Amino acid sequence: MKTLVRVLAGLALLLCVSPGRAAAPSPSTPRAVGPTQVVLPAQDPMAAEMQREIELWQLTYGALFRRLATARSEKEAFECQEDMAQQRVALQVTLLRIQSAYARRAHRERFAAQLDELIAELVAHPARPSGTHTEIRDR
Repeated sequence: MKTLVRVLAGLALLLCVSPGRAAAPSPSTPRAVGPTQVVLPAQDPMAAEMQREIELWQLTYGALFRRLATARSEKEAFECQEDMAQQRVALQVTLLRIQSAYARRAHRERFAAQLDELIAELVAHPARPSGTHTEIRDR
């Protein structure tokens, strides 16, 4: 389970683009790429749904990042950082819920249950101050 947590957390981080960069076009629609303008097919539905959530998160996180950059007091900056941490956890929970729903549709109940346990753990122990973490262990 600990490995699953690391893999999923890494996936969420890899899929995210820094707030200052423009979001990539949605992968749910075919697009022409390269010098030959080859049209690539749309990604699978789960990946497209996850990408949409990530793009929405990028907008929210970008706004928080700009708010942090213009914070006028230490208190305001800390509050903004806390909001940013909560948004990161919210994205992880959303992505895990999408994966859980697709696992159930594919009749992978055991995997869906593992994802649901991870979601419950993230919800029960939301973002913590920098330098602390909650470790999820195998039973």
